[in-house]
Amino acid sequence: MKNSLQNKLFVWLSVAIIAIGLLASGVSFWLAFNEAQKFQDDALRQAALLVDAYKTPLEDEFFLESMNSDPKRIIVQPVAASPSALPPLLRMPDNLSIGFHTVKIDGLYWRVYIYPTILSKHIAVAQEAGIRTAMARKSALLTLWPLLVLIPILISILRLIIKGEMSSLRTLAELIDAQNKECLSELPTNKAPDEVAPFIHAINRLLGRINQMNESQRRFIADAAHELRSPLTALSLQAQNIERTGSFAISKERLVPLKDGLERSRHLLNQLLDMVRQQASVTILLPVDLAAAALTVIEEIMPIADAKKIDLGLVQEATVQIDADASAIKMMLRNAVDNALRYAPAAGEVTVIISSEDGDAILEVIDNGPGIPDVELERVFDAFYRLPNNTQGGSGLGLAIARSIADQFKGSVSLRNRTSGTGLIFTYRQRRSSHTPLIV
Repeated sequence: MKNSLQNKLFVWLSVAIIAIGLLASGVSFWLAFNEAQKFQDDALRQAALLVDAYKTPLEDEFFLESMNSDPKRIIVQPVAASPSALPPLLRMPDNLSIGFHTVKIDGLYWRVYIYPTILSKHIAVAQEAGIRTAMARKSALLTLWPLLVLIPILISILRLIIKGEMSSLRTLAELIDAQNKECLSELPTNKAPDEVAPFIHAINRLLGRINQMNESQRRFIADAAHELRSPLTALSLQAQNIERTGSFAISKERLVPLKDGLERSRHLLNQLLDMVRQQASVTILLPVDLAAAALTVIEEIMPIADAKKIDLGLVQEATVQIDADASAIKMMLRNAVDNALRYAPAAGEVTVIISSEDGDAILEVIDNGPGIPDVELERVFDAFYRLPNNTQGGSGLGLAIARSIADQFKGSVSLRNRTSGTGLIFTYRQRRSSHTPLIV
C-alpha cells in the first residue's frame, strides 16, 4: 500500500486542501477582524454625530451615568470641561488631535475619537480597546465555521471521486487477468481516461508482440517437429531395410545413407539447440574483436573446407571491435561460413572479409556458388525455409539464427548476389565499439 497511487493522490490532495483551507481561514479571519474594527470605529463616529445633532448637554449628570451603565459602553465627554461641569469619566491627554486615537488611561487602552461639534467644542467618544478586540474576534471567528466544516466534507468527497476514477484501472487489471494465454486480446480504450490511454496503447502493442511471438513459437515448434519427423521416419525405414538384408555387403552399402541421415539429423538438432540457446540467453555486451572471432571459426571449420578442396581464407582490412557476445558472433559467422561452404563448388573459394565504413564494423562472407534469385534473398532468412530444387540439404536454420543474433545486438544482416561472377555476399553490419580506436 506504500506505493498505492490512490492513497498517494488522496494524501497529497488532502494535505493541499487542508493547507489551502487553513490559509483561506487565516485570511478570512484577518479580513473579518479588521472589518469589525472598522465597523466599531464607525459606531464611535456615529455616536459623535448623534450627540452633535441633538446638542446633548454633556455636563448633565444623568447622561453621564446612563453612558456608564453598560460594560460595552461608549463614553462621550467634552475634551475640555468647564469648571462648573462634572468631572470627566476619562482623563484625556490634552494634545489629542481630531480623529481616531488609541490611548492608555488609568492602565487600560481606549479607542478615542475626537470630533469638533457645531458648538465649537471638541468632544471625545471612547470605548475600551479590550472590549472592542473581544467583540471583533468573536465576529471574525464566526466566519471560520463554514470553512472548518466544509474541509472534512470536501476531503470525503475527494476520496470517493479518486476511488471511483481508479476503478477503471482495477477493471483493466481484471481484463488482463482474464485474458486467454493462447490468444491475448487488446484492452478497450473507449472508457479509459485520457491520461491512461497511452499506457493502454503501450500494453496493447506489447500484447501484439507477445501474440506474434507465441505464433512464431508455435509455428517454429510445428516446423521443427515436421523437420525432425521426416528424417527420423527415413532413418527408421533404412534401419528396417538393413535388418531384413541377409548379405553383409548389402548391409554395409545401405549403412552409408543411414550415416548421412544421422549426420543431417545431428546437424539439425545442433542448430535447433543453438537457436533455442541463443534466444533464451541473457547477453552481457563486451568488446569482441571480429578478426579473432573469425579466425577461431575458420580454424574450426577448416576440415570441411579441406574435404571439398575449397580455399577458405580471411582478409582483414581493418581492426575493429563491436559490443556483443563472442560466442553468439562466432555462432552467426559459423552458420554463414557453413552455408557458403555448402553451396560453393568443389575447389571453389570462400572468403571472410573484415572492414569498417562510416563508423560501422562490417563482416562479409563471399562465396562463388550459384547464388540465389533476387526474389528469394529475404525469404531464406525464414526458419526452415529452403530454396526450391535445393540439392544441398541443410536445415534452413542457419540464416534465421544469424538474423536473430544480429537483431539481439542491434546489427543487420543481408544477402546479395555478386555483381562480378556467381556467388553470394553475406554481410553483417554493426556500430563499431567505442572502447577502442579504428586501426586500418
